[in-house]
Amino acid sequence: MPSPVPIVLVGCGAVSQLFYAPALRALEATGLLRVAALVDPAESARRVLHAAFPHGQSVATLGDANAPESSLAIIASPPRWHAEHTLAALARGWHVLCEKPMAAGAADAERMIAAAAAADRVLAIGHYKRFFPSSHALKLLCGPDGALGALRSFKIAEGGPFTWPAASPAFFQRRETPGGVLLDIGVHVFDLLIWWLGAPTDFTYADDAAGGLETNARITLRFGPITGQVQLSRDWATAQRYDFEFERGQVSWTVNDANGLSVTFAGAPCALQGTLRARDGTPAATNPQSFIAQLRHVATAVRDHTPVLIDGREDLRALHLIEACYARRQFLPQPWLTPGETTNARQWALQP
Repeated sequence: MPSPVPIVLVGCGAVSQLFYAPALRALEATGLLRVAALVDPAESARRVLHAAFPHGQSVATLGDANAPESSLAIIASPPRWHAEHTLAALARGWHVLCEKPMAAGAADAERMIAAAAAADRVLAIGHYKRFFPSSHALKLLCGPDGALGALRSFKIAEGGPFTWPAASPAFFQRRETPGGVLLDIGVHVFDLLIWWLGAPTDFTYADDAAGGLETNARITLRFGPITGQVQLSRDWATAQRYDFEFERGQVSWTVNDANGLSVTFAGAPCALQGTLRARDGTPAATNPQSFIAQLRHVATAVRDHTPVLIDGREDLRALHLIEACYARRQFLPQPWLTPGETTNARQWALQP
């Protein structure tokens, strides 16, 4: 058996503790990989993960990590550090799996892509929802040979009151991150939409940022004859659902349901709701299993020198669309504001 792929986990906060730690434990048990180093400036964060991976080195900076060339660095630090940490890892001869969004902006993302190509190293991006069986089913349905005919329209509502166990207020500080809910949640939505439908032909964008970061955003997109609406929020409860209107029926997908869909055939009095299964009847992968599948895929690509499904160029498409939205920002109406407050908010919204 080949030697396990050494893993350098950069960033030991919530995403590493809730998502990466269970996946890494599962894949360590198979012999595919082994955690070599845990990197975070906060010793308290490292301590949590070091209890799970006592064989891994625990260090404050990436430069202190001791791992061989061809290790895989998982960049799970805050987004403003993604470019710096990725470039440093590539300079060490490591491959990279970078969490989304891959960078604070498209310019940094392009630097990362160029550096990975120059170093002949993998640069994979953590869009694990692409590994959902439901996502693959929706891609087939949205394609030219979809069983329900041509897609006519869609409506997406995702988000709600912010409950992520963040260790710092970085999510809400412009000096730490250049975008709010659109950059955080919208990058997943845009990645899926572009994967399913290609690049949009037109769009309009509005949010409630008034000098700070947006908490609510609404986007109307057109993909040729297809029109869609996207609503994102960090404080209002949403339907947490993707709804698709096809020529011969409707499909609904609940956010983060990795293997479930609801289908209504045109003219039918009710919907079919169920779990996707393989042809042999085995239930399709769950959300945690899909996350493990992504990590297994990237580690295998590093070990076997095979291409990754989601590289830097894939995420760059979503980042370009996000930056275009911010450049064409409109003020999102907020009827609870007084006329004076609305005037002030509109003025602040126009500030660069």
